[in-house]
Amino acid sequence: MRFTTRRRFMMTGIAAIAGGSAWAPSAAAGGSDQYRVIDQTPFRGQTRRLKLAHNDRYVASLIFSTDYPTHFRLKPELFPVCTPAGLPVTSSHQYCFIHHQSIMCGHGKVHVEGRDQNVDFFRKLPFPDADRKDRWHSDFNLFTMGPSGIQRVTEARWTAGERISIELTLQWETRRMHREAGDAVLIETRRYVVFQRDESTVIDQFSQLTAADRPITLLADRHSLMGVRVHDLIDVEDGGVMIDSEGRVNPQGDYWDADGDRKAPRWVDCSGPLGDATVGMTLISHPNNLRNQFYVREYGVMLVSPTLGDSVHLRQGSSLKFAARFVAHDGPLNVQRANQLQAEFASS
Repeated sequence: MRFTTRRRFMMTGIAAIAGGSAWAPSAAAGGSDQYRVIDQTPFRGQTRRLKLAHNDRYVASLIFSTDYPTHFRLKPELFPVCTPAGLPVTSSHQYCFIHHQSIMCGHGKVHVEGRDQNVDFFRKLPFPDADRKDRWHSDFNLFTMGPSGIQRVTEARWTAGERISIELTLQWETRRMHREAGDAVLIETRRYVVFQRDESTVIDQFSQLTAADRPITLLADRHSLMGVRVHDLIDVEDGGVMIDSEGRVNPQGDYWDADGDRKAPRWVDCSGPLGDATVGMTLISHPNNLRNQFYVREYGVMLVSPTLGDSVHLRQGSSLKFAARFVAHDGPLNVQRANQLQAEFASS
């Protein structure tokens, strides 16, 4: 089915989250393939892991916390993410930026009407310590900006057949000292569609963010919205190469203009050597998003968001929808293949 307007895109996304069928990829794996979701609760149920498998080969895992009093995991992540050959192409944390969690979703500056302080749903800021100085930043103090909120999963359901579809309901909540639950700021419905085809593992992510009991503003911030941290061994710092749809090699920083040197791409890829193999990860935007603004860095982070340079205001009960495609691939980047995958996603 083809959608040519943003209105139809928005309405179809709502139907997909509710009904689980409208966002099916235009071409999935063959009927003989078997996908499975294995529900695991390791170490006394503190964390839940949905292990995704294809023909008995590991594909990815969706990990999220269930032991909320400890608040040790503040947002869900898909980690690791493997190519069809079984090679992992994403990273969680590495040696810097603990908030970079493989395939991730969040926003760094959420302003709630009537509240003095913004809530961070991207980083992992601790509870405030007014006496601690921030020696890395001169214009703000990270140690007074916390605590970061938590994306609490309240419901998870899935289907598996010729592909995997996982639907989550999440509350983006504030955190309070000595309390298990905070105040709901946003309600999110999130859907992942996962399948493998040829040399690619494809993960389509669809999100609907709805303001809870007060109007909110997603303030312009580069810590936003859907992104991926690639495996440390394939990032640009360690010998990999980043290429985008506009032919730029190793782009850096923000790309959100309509044309020129900072023109927003349709996709960005980071590929590099992993042992004797070459693997990569491509991040693809959906043209019917409100805006597609990209942020990329040499240490292996790629983000696409409507709010890197522009804020989005949501009235109470109103929603923002956003979608992105992630492709973990065996072999070096195939530009024609990336364009085909982008065109397929755009027409879904």
